[in-house]
Amino acid sequence: MPTSPPPLIAAVDLGSNSFRLLIGRIESTPVGEQIRPLDQIKETVRLASGLGEGGRLSQPAQDRALAALQRFGERLRAFAPDTVRAVATNTFRVATDARAFLERSQDALGFPIEVIAGREEARLIYLGAAHTLPADGRTRLVVDIGGGSTECIVGTDYDSTLLESVPLGCVSLTQRHFADGRVDRAGVEHARLVCREALEPLSQRYRDAGWTVAIGTSGTAKSLWQIAQADFGESVLTRDALSRIEAALLKAGHVDRMTLSGLKADRRPVLPGGLAMMSAIFEEFGIESLDYCDGALREGVLYDLLGRSAGADMRSITVARVSRRYGIDDAHGQALAALSSELYRQASRSSPDDVTREARLMSWAAQLSEIGMSISHVDHHKHGSYILSHCDMPGFSEHEQAVISEIVLGQTGGLTKMRARMVDDNDWLRVLCMRLAVILLRRRDGQRPPQMRLKLKSSGARVELPREWIDTHPLTHQSLEQESAEWSRAGPWPLHYQPALTIRS
Repeated sequence: MPTSPPPLIAAVDLGSNSFRLLIGRIESTPVGEQIRPLDQIKETVRLASGLGEGGRLSQPAQDRALAALQRFGERLRAFAPDTVRAVATNTFRVATDARAFLERSQDALGFPIEVIAGREEARLIYLGAAHTLPADGRTRLVVDIGGGSTECIVGTDYDSTLLESVPLGCVSLTQRHFADGRVDRAGVEHARLVCREALEPLSQRYRDAGWTVAIGTSGTAKSLWQIAQADFGESVLTRDALSRIEAALLKAGHVDRMTLSGLKADRRPVLPGGLAMMSAIFEEFGIESLDYCDGALREGVLYDLLGRSAGADMRSITVARVSRRYGIDDAHGQALAALSSELYRQASRSSPDDVTREARLMSWAAQLSEIGMSISHVDHHKHGSYILSHCDMPGFSEHEQAVISEIVLGQTGGLTKMRARMVDDNDWLRVLCMRLAVILLRRRDGQRPPQMRLKLKSSGARVELPREWIDTHPLTHQSLEQESAEWSRAGPWPLHYQPALTIRS
């Protein structure tokens, strides 16, 4: 009997310099599952170079990006939604018109795109590097100079302990200091000083953390490492090699006149900015030499996706850690999670894949809904929303973190405060499900109605509960009548509350 081929998963890395697609095959081994790279595509988009005044992306930069995503989309056409994860980094984080461009990008790719925060990017970079390097117990510093940001991570084996992201990269630095391609000593020194000033707040913590080996990942580190090997006979990137690369760049006076044999054509335009940042990192962190490894963000995305499919979702781990840290009532959080996500599944009109994804967000938001009580019971929903908007949440995209924060804010109180935050009916539905769960589980004993039904139609939302149950729960009845009045007053549509003799699915 023929066996099914090993499953494929794909990572899409939308960097500020390059867009990359990596497809891997999941293979089982005696020590666990591993990912074998099968296919990869790289597109040098230089999205960050399209950022103009006011932080808006130029049309040519958008066109380059969308064309690349359409090509990626063709390659991924046969993939199921849960086997592809696409992440976008610094340029998507800072562009003022990113929201509209993100929608067009998702249409071109055919899959959702997550805009990830800098520290989440750092976590995934380290995860990718760690699966490329030997698990030898040595503490390592991993440095990734991207197009629009630079990530610095300290970790041991597969665990990262120190994560930071600086919003400067090879493209943005080159645009700012070497836009016409000309290179002189004053420009090089000024660019390096800007980088050192950005890194200085981190340097002492990183020095104190200590490491045995420094590793570079991604394009800038690879390019400088290749030049050190091909032109200066070094096996690793050293301070001396960086000085000699800088001297060669200054002697040429322009990036187009660089003659280093290890320098590839696609890295030439952004070499000055990348060199300035790498030199600053060596100086601020006290690095003597730096080796290179191939594993980076896209590999980390694949392994994180593998963990999600195997039940080791970093987001669930993060929620559990945050819950313990803030002393949240876990039993009540789990009860809220079960009820709110069940109500959402009943009422949502989205596709099955979207419903599954959104119900998980509902569940995580419910588990963290009382985080604000660590500050005060009064206005705990506002405190909780603020905490969840600003704390580090490994595994979550910026959008997912914002959704959770919104659900927590909307769990109680008036609805007027939510109007500016809600985009569509689905946003409001998440808030409604959370509010209903809070009302129905107010006694905190885990007891819930034996039957209930929530429907969302063009005329509004309708919640039905057994009349016999309501007759014995007068406080809940009163709360639901007040909730119905609040939705009629300030919601996007009315909420019809009805005790029913018979509840039909």
